[in-house]
Parts: sequence; structure tokens; C-alpha cells
Amino acid sequence: MAILVVFYRTKPATYLETVGDKLLACYEALKFFHKTLFFSQEAEVWFSAPSEALGGNLARVFPAQNPLEATHAINEYLRSLQYQDLRKTFVIFRGLWEINGIKLAGYFSIQNNPEWRKVYGDLEIAAYAKGDFEDIVDALWVLQGLNGLIDKFIREFQRGIHNLCIGLSQAIFCRGIWTREDPSNIMAIYLIGARRSLLKIFYDALRKSKEPDVISKARPLDTRFLLDTLEENKDVETRIKERLKKTMVTEIPIRSALYIAKERDSFASLFKDVSNSVLKPAFAKLPKEDQVKEQIEDGLKDYRESD
Repeated sequence: MAILVVFYRTKPATYLETVGDKLLACYEALKFFHKTLFFSQEAEVWFSAPSEALGGNLARVFPAQNPLEATHAINEYLRSLQYQDLRKTFVIFRGLWEINGIKLAGYFSIQNNPEWRKVYGDLEIAAYAKGDFEDIVDALWVLQGLNGLIDKFIREFQRGIHNLCIGLSQAIFCRGIWTREDPSNIMAIYLIGARRSLLKIFYDALRKSKEPDVISKARPLDTRFLLDTLEENKDVETRIKERLKKTMVTEIPIRSALYIAKERDSFASLFKDVSNSVLKPAFAKLPKEDQVKEQIEDGLKDYRESD
């Protein structure tokens, strides 16, 4: 799919202020790549969906060879909208990626529509498929010094948005469609909360799998309690460190942590190894859902009301 960016609120702000800061954050991301890998051409504001084919309506088009000027113009337009219309907006900066001599049409897209944000994040950075490249992530992974590029992008992006009312929660670099059911197509991911957040992604995916023991035992279990227990366990820390090295996933501390895959299947291997060495053993001796339910019912039966 693309690079998906998810924000969190860092301080109180109105909805209009939040939308404006998401636009500024998009500019900071675009600025990092502008005129080195990405060449901005025009910007669009859509309502309801980001294309006519999906039921959207194109509201405005702005020249965007100068992304900063376009950002200011778009911000003025967004400020003129009513709240109910603002929530339906998509802002798209269109242009060309040039990577190793290959040109790919692509875009930076801001989703203000709540339903679209659940799938595509607050900010999506993408390219259309061409030849051997299926998306921007596929194309970036042919570059020399990729780890340094991604590391630098995250660091500069964080610095660029540090005064805004939003902060960087996640940045997911993935091939194909990102879903919480399958983390195997991740190529890099920045996570606030470091290994705890990585464990949560793998745990959520495992819960949605067809592992009957996990499904049966997870339902009565408090997720926060499980993650707290795993995070405090030294064996878990050692096993994850070993699996990161084995599966060729680089861990870079950046306030939280950035994980970068060396091979196409690195995260698939990491998910499998962490599931087998950490998550499944953690469930091994837990009671199943029906046993917990039975114990609850037994407790109720044994109750005797006092005088």
C-alpha cells in the first residue's frame, strides 16, 4: 500500500486546529522528500471520498510546485468550511516520484473523514504501481542507505511537528494492504511505546488468527495486564532481542522505536517467532474461556447470603 502515518493529540485543540496541524504535518513530510525523490505538481481538496469513482466530489485544485504556498492556500480554504463539511475532506498533494531513474505517479493524502482514517491513517504517502514496483514502499527498498533515509525521515518529521497539537504515534511502511490481522507485509514501522506496542500489534493479529487456544483464552484476559506482564519479564526481553537479530529486523530507538526489515519476509518471520516464543507460551497454562465462565458460575452458586 504505502506509508501510513497515525497521529495522537498532544495538547487541547479545536477540530479546526487539529485539521490545520495535520495539513502542516503533511507539509513537513512532503518537504523531506521534495525535489530529491518527490516532485509536487498540484493539490486537491475532495469531499466524501478522494475520487469520483469512489463517490467523492472535487472541491478545489491548487498549484503545488511550491508546497508551502499551496499549504497556506489550502489552510485558508479549509478554515472557511463548516464543521460538518470539514469532517468530510481529503487533501491530496499529487506529483511524481523519481527513484533510481524510474518515475512513479504518487501523492501525499490527508484523511479527515473518520472512517477512511481507520484504514488509511491520518496521512498516507503512496505511489501508483508501475512495472516491478507495486507501491512506494516497494520502490524505496531498492535504494542504497535505506535505513539511514527512514531514520532521518522519522527524526526530521518529529522535529518538524513538535510544536503542533498532534504527535507521531505510528508510521507504517507496508507492501499491499495494511490490516491488523496480518502484520507480515510490514517493511518498517515506527511505534510510540517501542516493544510493548510491537507486542500489541502481534498479539492483536494472533487474536484474530484461527488459533483455537489463543482465541478461547484471550477473551477473558485483560490486554493491558498481559502486556504489562510481558514487558516486565526479562525472558521476553531476551527472546525479542534474539528474534530481531535472527529475522534481520533492525531496531533503532527514536523516542520510542523504529523497526526496519532487511528482507521482504523479515516481519513475517518475526511475527511467527515472537508468537511461538513469547505469546503462545504466555497462554499455555491459562484457563480457557469456558473454564473461566464455569468458575464464575461456581462462585455464584457457592454464594450464601448472610443475615
